[in-house]
Amino acid sequence: MKIKIKLLSDLCTASGETHNSLIDLDVVYDEYGLPYIPAKRLKGCIREAALEMQELGLVTETQFGQMFGQSGSQKSAFCLSNAYIEGYNNIVSDLNKFQGTELVSQQNVLEQYTYTRTQTAIEYETGVADKNSLRTIRVVKKGIVFEAECSLIKPEFQKMLENAVSIVKHIGVSRTRGLGLVNMELIALDSRENIEKEHVFVKKEALKEQNQLHYTIYLKSPVICKSEQGNQAETKDYIAGNKVLGLIAGALGSASYQEMMSKEDVIVTNAYICMDGERCIPGRISLQKEKDQPYNEKGELMLEDMLYGPDVQDRQMAPAGIDYLDKKNRVAAVDTQISYHHQRPQDKSIGHATGNAEDGSSFYQLCSISAGQTFGGYIYANRQNAERILEAVKKLGDIRMGYGRSSEFGAVDFQIDSVQKVEEKEKRIKEAVLTFVSDTILYNEYGMAAAGTDTLKKYLEEMLDITDLEIRNPFLQYTTIGGYNVTWKQRKPIIQGIEKGSVVLLYSETGFDAGQLEHTFIGERVAEGYGEIEVDKPEEKQVVVYKPELHSGEHQQKELISDIINQLLNAEFERQMNDRIRTKLTESGKTLTKNADVLNAAVSKLRVMVKAEKNYENLIAEIEGIEDTKKRELCRSIVKAVNPKTLTEQICRQLEEKYDVGFELRWNENECYRMAYRNCITELKYLTKMGKGEQ
Repeated sequence: MKIKIKLLSDLCTASGETHNSLIDLDVVYDEYGLPYIPAKRLKGCIREAALEMQELGLVTETQFGQMFGQSGSQKSAFCLSNAYIEGYNNIVSDLNKFQGTELVSQQNVLEQYTYTRTQTAIEYETGVADKNSLRTIRVVKKGIVFEAECSLIKPEFQKMLENAVSIVKHIGVSRTRGLGLVNMELIALDSRENIEKEHVFVKKEALKEQNQLHYTIYLKSPVICKSEQGNQAETKDYIAGNKVLGLIAGALGSASYQEMMSKEDVIVTNAYICMDGERCIPGRISLQKEKDQPYNEKGELMLEDMLYGPDVQDRQMAPAGIDYLDKKNRVAAVDTQISYHHQRPQDKSIGHATGNAEDGSSFYQLCSISAGQTFGGYIYANRQNAERILEAVKKLGDIRMGYGRSSEFGAVDFQIDSVQKVEEKEKRIKEAVLTFVSDTILYNEYGMAAAGTDTLKKYLEEMLDITDLEIRNPFLQYTTIGGYNVTWKQRKPIIQGIEKGSVVLLYSETGFDAGQLEHTFIGERVAEGYGEIEVDKPEEKQVVVYKPELHSGEHQQKELISDIINQLLNAEFERQMNDRIRTKLTESGKTLTKNADVLNAAVSKLRVMVKAEKNYENLIAEIEGIEDTKKRELCRSIVKAVNPKTLTEQICRQLEEKYDVGFELRWNENECYRMAYRNCITELKYLTKMGKGEQ
């Protein structure tokens, strides 16, 4: 299903942010500049409507609680996504074809759907505006249609949801002052649109006795992965393995999941950012760079790996701060974003959030991983459990993960796309580099969490079956590990573990089999993604890392499927028309100076003639009939400098050549004529007022 929202008046969704010093209250828009309505706002309005239904006796308190859920104990009966402009995917597709050009800049796109309004507060005693009360707000234009995807988990609530949606008539700010009037309706999707999502691309025949299933997660909306500190203004920069494990548990059902996990055979790794389809791993904390050292013109950065000794020759070194690296040593980082939210008071007569906890109102912000990014990880399982997982995941429909997934956050595409056989290969070596790919939990002989090198050494010696293992040059960083068990509704114990990116050198005089550490996890809670390690041979001390290559838009003839590029080209045409008229009048400064005494009269006369004549030719003929010679010459020079037909042809040709795409001008010849001379007269009046004509 989807919710369709038509704006019957202008709308301001109030992002809580400003734009430069021009906009005091801005709308919510995405990275392309396309405005949208956050799902949390929509769900809050629907909830208020359902609350009115409850007060009228149309809905019971129990039904209301089941419909919208209860914090910490019951999830909502439906999930809602952000409401995007109708045809959003087609618009984004066209914008992506021109990425890297100034034409599709964020503010240029936003201007096509919004405009600014000013407002002030009146002092009742005097009847004049309050000092410093003038505010400029940006609003979305009325008439625009938005659509939000809606998934109903409990079908029996469809009628109730449909009624609540239809009751909503206002959203956004200033809804009692003319903004935010909408018409909303719940629409069932056509059978052709309601296509099942395909999540599994691995056949059972490809499975071996021990398997490494590769999965990818594409973020269709922002995802919140809360940190152990519980700070909602922070998020992890990866998707923890326990969230994927929870997804599998939900697909399998409680009994089947418990049976599968009883043998401790299934391990799910964390999902890290992908680059060109390849999973990156955390950068080692032993990598350092010269202080203030930038990337060179080739996008390279020379680093020193302190794991091999601090030989830096009196240079000032600083941590490299590399978040993630792929196998080609390209640097990857995860984009995150902050969104601002509010909870209105319980007293509905108060029409705005007060921030007063006593009223049940609050302002808060949420940090999330930005949409449009792809993350990857692995699921380790034997043949039987792998088959169970594949069958269960196949049946999943729309998938949501993380915090706030019933509205706005957590919509993802989850796919298991490949499988590899897990097999041990003997690699006898004396020295190796061990990198902690994920946070690791270690317990000592007393059953207490201990993240020191002594505990690590005992774990490794037991795994490798040796007694002379040495841990050299440890670069260990520690982190707090906790969590929350939803089933038991209990917090997990807060303990200290080794943080991902930590690294040590392993050495054994007798040698050890490094193959035993491949596809192996160390420590506790490995099924949830903890304890993933990677073992490599020692490398060179110096490491070169690279920025990923940026691909600019390809300016070739493109097939467009929406009207957005045509709108942007028309807006650019209008801007260039204004700029060229201003330039031509500036170039005619000497003529204006010579005729300063008649400039005002000439501008007034020209203004009257432009209104009376419908085209350039008639305007020229009318000017020739002016009796005053100086006035006639001045008007003739101005009009010939600004020839609408010539300017229109030049600008259209240059725009089509620059962007290699044809476009349809929204103005006809007569409208271009009036636009040109309206701007011309405005500029002349400005020049006159500023004294330019008297110089």
